[in-house]
Amino acid sequence: MALAMLLALAVTVLVLYTIITRVLAPTETTVDPYAGVQGTVATLNTTATSGSGTGTTGGGTARGSVLVRPHAATASSTLKATGIADFRPTNLLDGDLASAWNEGANGAGVGEWVRLEFDEVIPLARMEIANGYQRDAERFAGNVRVKNIELQYSGGATQVVQLLDAQGLQVIRPAVKSTEWIKLTILSVYPTYKWQDAALSELRVYETIQ
Repeated sequence: MALAMLLALAVTVLVLYTIITRVLAPTETTVDPYAGVQGTVATLNTTATSGSGTGTTGGGTARGSVLVRPHAATASSTLKATGIADFRPTNLLDGDLASAWNEGANGAGVGEWVRLEFDEVIPLARMEIANGYQRDAERFAGNVRVKNIELQYSGGATQVVQLLDAQGLQVIRPAVKSTEWIKLTILSVYPTYKWQDAALSELRVYETIQ
């Protein structure tokens, strides 16, 4: 009987020790794996853009560049449409920040991607991206906003970009001078959200005028 009690006490002590060490030990899940990674940080676009600039001035387009529309946009997953909205990847190209591509996978969207295809190799000037679901302030705060994305280009180059947790368009300076397609993969997200649907509202690509 005494032996059984000693054995039970030993098991209890072992269990308590395991629980305490796990609680006190640092958890890797709370650390952003891309913090400090060499890469590009997006900047807020303070110039009003119409999304349809076609020249070197006006329409918010930078001198020497013009907005180019991809011929296709595909995604790894898409959130199921509701009675009042859909979340397909082509929403990224419609010039409307009130519509969005929302991924539809389980979880917060890490690993999900969207890919833009162009008719030919284009000379890249810059990209503008609207993070989160910017239909209104409630949806922006409630849906997952992307923190780090990886851009892949047709020539094989990759670029890690940190997006700001802010509404409006953000400017990304590409790491390459030309590409035939661009693939954006979600690497990490901002930690506060209500619904587990990562969203991007707009993605505009500008080519250099030759």
